[in-house]
Amino acid sequence: MSRRRRTGRVRIAFEVLEKLAAQYMREDALAQAMGSEGWTLTRHSALHRCKNGTYTLCLIWHSGTGLTFTSTTRGLRLEVA
Repeated sequence: MSRRRRTGRVRIAFEVLEKLAAQYMREDALAQAMGSEGWTLTRHSALHRCKNGTYTLCLIWHSGTGLTFTSTTRGLRLEVA
């Protein structure tokens, strides 16, 4: 009997998502151009597990002026330290 792979949203602490978002802001050119002032990461941000074992990271920021910035990174592989 084959085992079904668990897919979908991964329960993860928001603090971990904040750390991933901070790393993304340091590395991504568009995020750097956007600047970090006035943008807050929302709790709608999530980490999803795909069928092939990779992960998709969805980060969503809102600004004080009503703008939304969304970033989706697919194909992530997590390493166990």
